[in-house]
Amino acid sequence: PWVNWENLPERYRDSMKPLWRDYGLFTLSGSEGRLGGGKKDLCMLFTYAVLDRYLRDKGRLGFVITQSVFKSEGAGDGFRRLRYERDGETWRLKPLVVHDMGTMQVFEGATNRTAVFVCEKTRKPFRYPVKYRLWQGKSRVPQDEALETVVATTQQRRIAARPIRTSKRSSPWLTVSRSVLPGISKVVGQSAYTAYEGVNTGGLNGCFWVRVLQKRPNGQILVENLHDVGKIKLPAVQAVIEPDLVYPLVRGRDVGRWRAWPSAHMILAQDPSTRRGIPEEEMKRQWPKTFAYLKRFEGDPSEPVRGTLRGRALYRRYYKPSDPFYSMYNVGWQTIDQTKVFWRQFVPRLSMSVCLPVKSKELGRKVPITQHVVTICRFDSTEEALFFCACGNSSPATLLHAMSSTGKSFGQPLVLKSIAIPRFRPKDRRHARLAELAGRCYALAGSEREAGVLAAFEREIDEEAGSLWGITRNQLEAIQGALASL
Repeated sequence: PWVNWENLPERYRDSMKPLWRDYGLFTLSGSEGRLGGGKKDLCMLFTYAVLDRYLRDKGRLGFVITQSVFKSEGAGDGFRRLRYERDGETWRLKPLVVHDMGTMQVFEGATNRTAVFVCEKTRKPFRYPVKYRLWQGKSRVPQDEALETVVATTQQRRIAARPIRTSKRSSPWLTVSRSVLPGISKVVGQSAYTAYEGVNTGGLNGCFWVRVLQKRPNGQILVENLHDVGKIKLPAVQAVIEPDLVYPLVRGRDVGRWRAWPSAHMILAQDPSTRRGIPEEEMKRQWPKTFAYLKRFEGDPSEPVRGTLRGRALYRRYYKPSDPFYSMYNVGWQTIDQTKVFWRQFVPRLSMSVCLPVKSKELGRKVPITQHVVTICRFDSTEEALFFCACGNSSPATLLHAMSSTGKSFGQPLVLKSIAIPRFRPKDRRHARLAELAGRCYALAGSEREAGVLAAFEREIDEEAGSLWGITRNQLEAIQGALASL
């Protein structure tokens, strides 16, 4: 039973809603659910229902489950309560051990992050940490391989698991060795900053993403759409448009460690205040050629179809037919802020990059924007952004992120709920030093010849960040060793 809630037939979902509520598995508000926290897996409900209906007191359950239930922020909160009410009594799912095989493909033709959850039905409260076994080695396990062979050709690291926020037992699990736990626990906390997702075109990147071919004498630009990007391929179109609404685009693959390099451009015909497209009458008056270009992809308003702007599922879900047909999602003032830090989603390594305005002959000086698979954090100054980037790229923050997130939760805006990056204080010696070191890393990023110098600066950043969080030298060495072993 490994099926996302959103992929189930609507009538089936409706029939099961009372069960989800009965076991306390729905914990999110409507907005949190819409923003990705509601991606629940059917295996959560199966686990609770099986334990409730088939086990007696102290009975045990072993269940092959998706590993994301232990580490996904939001979606797994209800599951990680590990308790439910029945006939006036509180029953608990006491974890005995979890085997994490998330780095291995153990089922042919399936890419789920696999885990085995062994628990006991009990009325008694239990304590963390719990036993956690991390399987490493083979990336793919043949279906007919003998267990003895698999065990001999893999490693099973014995580590421990506990909620990342001790004040909230349903928070994602942090899974590290007991020797690392004292140091890494000092990094856990709510960041002083808020993160956002990048621009979501609604699945029609091939319309909004363009390459600039030429600047005309009158200042207008000749563009060509990136018609073959994304799942929906579009006709190739060249058009002359106004440059005002065109921004450098940092795609996910462009985000490096310390620095990002734009590889394309995006048309952003969006009002960050109303969070809708710029009104059509205003577009026709001020940017008529850009409007004419977008109009070519509009589609029939009376019968929206896939591959058109009006046919986008996101547009139909969040906007009215009277809203501008080129409206997009996740666009606010943070999108076009001058000073930002970017980091990629869906990857275990937290690699942050400072993003500042860039200059080109076609557009002049413009601030880059990014897509929805990249997370954004905005800042008032370059020094503040550099300080934040230094903290995020340090070994303690990198290990904490890797061992408390999973799959689709990697790099999400919600990770700042768990990494205690403080507000920048320019007069604080450590803060200023971290910003200075990050500035040097930013200058060296991308240069293979300076890799040794860059590594030396990163080691110093680890020491300064460790001091900032009160991590001792021995604790820092344990964290660095654990990170290296990954």
